[in-house]
Amino acid sequence: MFRPSDPQALGRPLPVVAFGNGACAHTNNSEVTQLLTAVASKGFVVVDIGSVNGSANGLPSGSPIPSLLTDAITWAEREQNRSGAALSQRLDLTRVTTAGHSCGGLEALIAAQDRRVDATVSLNSGLFADGSFGYSRSELSKLHAPVLYMDGGPSDIAYENTRANYNLTTVPTVLAEHPQAGHGGFITGYQMTDGVTTFVHFLDMVLNGNQTARTYILDPSGLASKAPWTVAKKNF
Repeated sequence: MFRPSDPQALGRPLPVVAFGNGACAHTNNSEVTQLLTAVASKGFVVVDIGSVNGSANGLPSGSPIPSLLTDAITWAEREQNRSGAALSQRLDLTRVTTAGHSCGGLEALIAAQDRRVDATVSLNSGLFADGSFGYSRSELSKLHAPVLYMDGGPSDIAYENTRANYNLTTVPTVLAEHPQAGHGGFITGYQMTDGVTTFVHFLDMVLNGNQTARTYILDPSGLASKAPWTVAKKNF
């Protein structure tokens, strides 16, 4: 779990982000630690589904288990009401996001069908046309809350999937593309700072109703004006 060092500093309860790791790595979150620390520092509690130190936790890796993300939301609900917990009465469980990278993004898109979820961020990910990993693109019709898709351009192995998923998604949706990021730039590369900014502004727009964030995400003067980014949007 990643959180601000002082959960009371913002003077309001903190939204919750349940995050799925790339490669559906359920025992190790080291690849995304820097990313999630940065997101949490902006006023979010992020619950990652990997064990904190890479130790065995009895979970298989390599295939999506979307229920781990909904379990993460349930864990947050318990912490909210657990006497003496660091996050007791510090969470806003009316503002919940599922998010993930690559295979973890697939987990996030399926877990987003849970009615507790208010937004989804899919990093370099998307459901496959052939139903690989056990989930077809028809699942996208079950989404009920806004989605942000981010891809790293043609060199990103998930590029075509991301674009196809954006086209099939019918809820309010944003597609943000950085052609130099590739598959890992948003989580470990030079594009991570821009990636975090986009991630957080989308959540501030959807969860917090922040007008500045809305301008950054949706207006031509915002992210879309920052070369080499391109932004598409629909249903907003």
